[in-house]
Amino acid sequence: MNHEIESYQRLIDIGRALSAERNLKSLLERILREAKIIARADAGSLYIKTDHNTLEFAIVLNDSLDLYQGGTSGDPITFPELPLTLEDGSKNMANVATRSLHLGETIYFADVYETSENEVLERKAFDKMTGYSSRSFLTVPLKNVYMEGIGVLQLLNAKDDAGNIVEFSEKVMPLTEALASQAAVAMEYRRLLDEQELLKLQLEHEVDERTEELQNALSKLSEAHIVLKDLTTIDAVTGLRNRQFFDEVMEQEWRRAERQKYPVALLMLDIDHFKSVNDTYGHLAGDVCLAGVARCMSELFKRPADVVARFGGEEFIAILPYMQHKDATEFAENVRAAIEASSFKADEHIIDVTVSIGVATMIPDDLNSSRHLIAQADAAMYKAKSTGRNRVCD
Repeated sequence: MNHEIESYQRLIDIGRALSAERNLKSLLERILREAKIIARADAGSLYIKTDHNTLEFAIVLNDSLDLYQGGTSGDPITFPELPLTLEDGSKNMANVATRSLHLGETIYFADVYETSENEVLERKAFDKMTGYSSRSFLTVPLKNVYMEGIGVLQLLNAKDDAGNIVEFSEKVMPLTEALASQAAVAMEYRRLLDEQELLKLQLEHEVDERTEELQNALSKLSEAHIVLKDLTTIDAVTGLRNRQFFDEVMEQEWRRAERQKYPVALLMLDIDHFKSVNDTYGHLAGDVCLAGVARCMSELFKRPADVVARFGGEEFIAILPYMQHKDATEFAENVRAAIEASSFKADEHIIDVTVSIGVATMIPDDLNSSRHLIAQADAAMYKAKSTGRNRVCD
């Protein structure tokens, strides 16, 4: 396995690890520590965009200064927040972190002290305050699936094997940007879970009071769920995302992968002989099978960046960013085997189904579009069906 494949495999492993973090503080600390390892950085900071339009320090790790603040292993951050807008309402472009968030672009300085004063004035002021010497300097915006800025990742002072301060490697930048994409998705997912848990606790408290208050709380919770989950993109039968959501996310993921040059794998799945299930047991039993297959898939797709959706009828589709073709094929076989081993109960009937899965993988470029990848996965799926069903083909 070459270094590039090992790097993307590490990103996959990091994605799984991020999804396992149980609170925002530990998640942010994990993100920054993994970024420092990937970039071989001596120090780093992670900023979060606040509701009052500022960037606040969430965590700072500095090996040379033995400084660990924020997260779960350090004292709370005491550094001042960075305003995203100036008093006249214009964007704050003077600070590197705020400028990166506004532009939505990675900003890199090989040596801060060989850069003009205005661009890194605040960085130098910070160095003067802490006694640190920033040299190589990498700033990456964190953006959610809607390409909205939610924070900034900064890494300082890359080190070589001898511990000398050097420039960041060119290979480090796309890897760090890929990690930032995974981190942003994990942060948004964690935020939604935390908000839902808070709403749940509030509801449980209000249930102990009178019925009218309970009805008001249920109404507020329902409204919050509409905002958080965007129910127009949820398939009513399976509980998965629907085709509309898939189309939007697929285009966003495709553009991101084209910029950062990482692979995108697609799994197209079809339930075998599904018409006979409906004809034999009825359409309600068919819905039970659809929901059961969806549940099996949801239990297997654990990475925050993965998206599973109902494509239409008895077809499902899954986006697997950063996954090599061999890994995607092996994963598809695990999905197929898990569904084959499952049984679904509809009324008094126990129904077993199998699936045919097509796998396609592509690194996006100017010559192809997301439709080409979908067409390849679709063709692979029909190959699986035409060669015997209950199998994976590519």
